[in-house]
Amino acid sequence: MVETDDAVGSEDSADHAWRRWPIVALVALPLLLWWVSWYPGMLSSDSIAQLADIEAGEFGNEIPAIHSILVWLLTRVWRSPAVLTLIQVVAMVALLAAFVRRGVAIGMPRWFAGAVAIAFAWMPAVGATTIALEVQVAQTLVAIWLLVELMDLAPDPAAYLADPWSQARLGGSLALAWLLDHGGVVVVVVVAGVLLFGMRRRAELLLVPLGGALALALLVQGPLYAAFSVDRQMHPVGEAFAPEVAAVYHHDPGWFDESDRNLLTAVADLRVWEEAYRCGDGAALLEDREFDPGAIHSRPGAYRGLVTRATVTHPLTVLGHRVCAASMLFIPAPPVGVQFATYVYNVPPNALGIERSTRWEQGFNLTKAILVRVDQPDRLWLFWRPAIFLWPALAAAAVLFVRRRSIAWPGLALAAYALLAFATMREPSFREAFTVYALGFLGVALWWPAVAGFRGSR
Repeated sequence: MVETDDAVGSEDSADHAWRRWPIVALVALPLLLWWVSWYPGMLSSDSIAQLADIEAGEFGNEIPAIHSILVWLLTRVWRSPAVLTLIQVVAMVALLAAFVRRGVAIGMPRWFAGAVAIAFAWMPAVGATTIALEVQVAQTLVAIWLLVELMDLAPDPAAYLADPWSQARLGGSLALAWLLDHGGVVVVVVVAGVLLFGMRRRAELLLVPLGGALALALLVQGPLYAAFSVDRQMHPVGEAFAPEVAAVYHHDPGWFDESDRNLLTAVADLRVWEEAYRCGDGAALLEDREFDPGAIHSRPGAYRGLVTRATVTHPLTVLGHRVCAASMLFIPAPPVGVQFATYVYNVPPNALGIERSTRWEQGFNLTKAILVRVDQPDRLWLFWRPAIFLWPALAAAAVLFVRRRSIAWPGLALAAYALLAFATMREPSFREAFTVYALGFLGVALWWPAVAGFRGSR
């Protein structure tokens, strides 16, 4: 059995309640402060558009439809986006409390795991984003959930997978990772593949959680989406990866034959493909007013083929573009001339009657003053960019894998989500980086079991 710095088997006993609740309170305090101060939450134009579509009974899939369905269900109880932002706060507090418990189980002192969770909750970027009505917040909560489950699995995978409740939690976290992100299947495949390889002698133990995740995902995307008449159309591959094609055109325009050029000019003048391309901001091309995605929607197969051929024939160019596009994850300071979006201060004008209505004026003034001070160009690297946490966290995961491979499973969540972000990052904004930021910050705590060791035997 595993031993930790606390008494064996008493992690969740009443004897330790007095240790847990101060940590929970210190985690909850800043997040609730942000919620009451910025009530009903941080809402962007995308948030307002999503709420308007939901009120009209229109459920599209450009934002994963499961998120809109959940928003619709919860706002039937309380007709305000505040219900969503409050639930996100409660979920974040619960997950950070679970992170502390699981951290103790893999060898962290309670004070250390608690300090990491508290520091994370008090970061201005975390408070302001946790109360944002954005699908990226839900994705981040699920990512932390998956991290916690892998921390729970680490001390004794066989015992963890023998418990039906643990199987349900792991399967649920994987299913939601898939459903809440169009690229989430990457996370599921990576995590499932590594789990199956690492536990190949007991692979049958993974049948229930992995099979359950697949079944739940298919059930949601099948009958549930049909019940809500979900318009399943998403951005075609040719549109989503148009910046990659633009990168190839930028570096090797002679490669494109006449038929390829016809495909490009059907969307925008070749001048736009050249001048609107920004490797660090893929959205610059997609949002250019002369860029018309209608042609891509009408012939998705042709543009998908163009993306495929451009990638296969110019792998280094496309890889270089991806490195540049995802540089916001790995470079602490924004490059000169590149914008980095942090938060949305004002609720956009809307016909839904939603407006800022703070419940505590002094709290609003305090948090606003904090935002103004941390949202300065020379401070973005410290308060908003994930790189200063991601690199130490990846190093901690690597050292843990080398020194304590048997409990290195938590690093898998960080690696899987970092890979997904690298492959899909588009716009330089904090909401796009929130998942990697969160896992990077919490992942730094893996240095303790990596360096201090893990007491007990397997």
